[in-house]
Amino acid sequence: MAQLQVTVVEAKNIKRKDFFSESDPFVQIYLDNKNNKQKTKVKRNTKNPQWDEILVLNHLKGQDFLYVDICDKDPLKDDIIGSIKIDLSDLYETNHIDNWFTIPAKDGKKSKVGKKSKDGKKSCGELHLIFDYQPLKV
Repeated sequence: MAQLQVTVVEAKNIKRKDFFSESDPFVQIYLDNKNNKQKTKVKRNTKNPQWDEILVLNHLKGQDFLYVDICDKDPLKDDIIGSIKIDLSDLYETNHIDNWFTIPAKDGKKSKVGKKSKDGKKSCGELHLIFDYQPLKV
């Protein structure tokens, strides 16, 4: 089984979801199984969080998209600030990509790894991710 390592470095200009303070953002990622999510720690009261956290996912052939949700931690129910659907096809050739991604509104559109999303939606900020892919060794 291959491994996909995602370093969630930082974000900037995260859209505020709370009325009286900045958001309490965290990032969650998954491949095609929403029940197998990896999450960063919550950063309190900031629109420019720094995580520097490494999240590792087991990767099977055919899992060509990574789903990234940027969320605001709330006591009752977490809010989704924005979502990104990232096409991993370029990563299979290079095994390493370091890039900033524009966070579109809630229903993120597909974007290629290594390119910012330019789908015309209002930005909810930017997210810096580093991908390292280790293919299955046979």
